[in-house]
Amino acid sequence: MRKNFSRNHNASYKHRFFSLLLIPLAFLIKWLMSLSPEFTEKYYSQGIYKFIMQPVSRLTGLVPFSVAEIFAILLVLYIPARIVYLIIHAARARKWSVFLPWISNMVFIVSLVFFLQTILWTIHYERLPFADSSGLEVRDSSVDELEALCRALIEDTNLLREQVTEDENGVMKLDGGFKKMAAQAELGYDEIQKHYSFLAGTYGPPKPVLLSRAMSHTNIIGIYISFTGEANIDIDIPDSEIPSTAMHEMAHQRGFAREDEANFIAYLTCMAHPDASFKYSGSVLALQHSMNALYIADSTRYFDMIKLYSPGYLRDLEYQHAYWKQFQGAAKDVVDKINDSYLKFNGETDGVKSYGRMVDLLLAYHRQGAL
Repeated sequence: MRKNFSRNHNASYKHRFFSLLLIPLAFLIKWLMSLSPEFTEKYYSQGIYKFIMQPVSRLTGLVPFSVAEIFAILLVLYIPARIVYLIIHAARARKWSVFLPWISNMVFIVSLVFFLQTILWTIHYERLPFADSSGLEVRDSSVDELEALCRALIEDTNLLREQVTEDENGVMKLDGGFKKMAAQAELGYDEIQKHYSFLAGTYGPPKPVLLSRAMSHTNIIGIYISFTGEANIDIDIPDSEIPSTAMHEMAHQRGFAREDEANFIAYLTCMAHPDASFKYSGSVLALQHSMNALYIADSTRYFDMIKLYSPGYLRDLEYQHAYWKQFQGAAKDVVDKINDSYLKFNGETDGVKSYGRMVDLLLAYHRQGAL
């Protein structure tokens, strides 16, 4: 006996459009969590999230490549091929309704991904600010304080530069390459959690991005994938940037979504690390953010401070500028706009400019005498 399944099939794909309701549900959950940052911090960021994502991150960390990147590559290859197949099939059958089941599947997948991204990641934007959790007093600071911060960071950077390895051009290079760096990255978090227990946790190591050169064209040097718990790093960038980038993405692994806070955590964990390459990379990260702020506040003092840079750091800085100059273009501009919109959507009201607020945390840390 043959049954007619067409009616049930049509009903099933039509029902998938109801998955769109997951999107407003995600907004509702995020809004509810925003009502109490203390609750979100204790029960979600330090509770549910860690319970779910630490095992996932450790599992994907068993393989040396980025699971998320491989999936993304396959997806980019599959979607155009599937669309071409459907067009050919529809043209032959003269029935364009064959697209409906595929469209309904895409609606379901996109809605589910948006919902899970909210549950696994964007809720972190509603947790307590790092300053509140750490006890740092963030307040308005004078230009004199900013200059003092820059001077201290220059002294650290110059001193640490003498302790790192150089290549044949006199530019800093990672001793042992990315593989050794990734294996040692956790040591910085092991040390810093003695002072900030909320940074504790066991996650997978940083992963190298296979398409790193292409990634540089977007001006994105690291990306955390919440579905796999992976900290993905562009390994084509100058070596002086790699350790701090890895620590930044590992801060995201631990649920710190705000970019300014992830940068500050990267600085803390780099400076707590026993390896000089990490310390130097973290100091460079903090120095560059602070000097950018000083340039805006008082360009005369900025140029006076530059005179204090060591020859070694100047070589690294020139190499950085030469590297990034080759990637200026339309792709970078488009990604900057997308990233800016994403940050604003998640409550970082200044968008990309919010990266500058890292300096406020550095100043607060400096006032404590810790820097």
